[in-house]
Amino acid sequence: MRAVLRWDDTPIEAVLLDLDDTLLDNQAGLEAVWAQVSEQLAGRLGDVAPAAVRAQLEASSDWFWSDDARHRSGRLDMPASRCAVVSHLLEALGRPDAALAGEVARFYSELRDASLAPIDGAFEALARLRAGTRALGLVTNGAADAQRAKIERFELARWFDVIVVEGELGVGKPDARVFAHAIGALRAAPSRSLMAGDNYECDVLGALRAGLHAVWIQRDGIAPPPGSVNRRPPSPPRAHRTLRSFVELVEQLGA
Repeated sequence: MRAVLRWDDTPIEAVLLDLDDTLLDNQAGLEAVWAQVSEQLAGRLGDVAPAAVRAQLEASSDWFWSDDARHRSGRLDMPASRCAVVSHLLEALGRPDAALAGEVARFYSELRDASLAPIDGAFEALARLRAGTRALGLVTNGAADAQRAKIERFELARWFDVIVVEGELGVGKPDARVFAHAIGALRAAPSRSLMAGDNYECDVLGALRAGLHAVWIQRDGIAPPPGSVNRRPPSPPRAHRTLRSFVELVEQLGA
């Protein structure tokens, strides 16, 4: 029989986890990928230095992802989003080229997919948590095919009692319906459920507003991606905790 996990003296019936940058390192090798893309694109343009391409790539990425509406729609179609970023980059450099934008976006996607890896120690910690908790859920924003491909690639489904993907449910975090759906499937009470993830707006504020406990995974030395909504608002609705990693969360839960 599993022991009851506790969080701030509250028995925890269910733990919900984010996927990207909580279990999988979505930022691994990002700088190297951007450098490779900038070098290739500079070579194709012929008269623009890689450093100038790299600077505009970051500016274009920030432009795209900093808009809330684009962020919501863009994460559901990453190939199109990356193409839009590269198109913006080329236009900013005075060299618009739709075909080149599509080619470079596909190259970027291949590099990003290849660089995806588990966060150090996360899978070992996940096994410990699975053994120590009654109900475990994975709650991730993004397109159904892209997120399911990650789940299949790293054989994650075996650890979870429920998996909620934005592209399948039709709504994403921080919408309260996402958390209600997950804990409803797990037959847990919000007040005895815990959500952990790296995105302050989606994982922390969303969970707190839905009545769950929340943990913000803020990894040391890891800068959020351009346009990230991880900027901490001044007044969350209730207290939460900030930890350096999912591994630390499992240790504090006593799993």
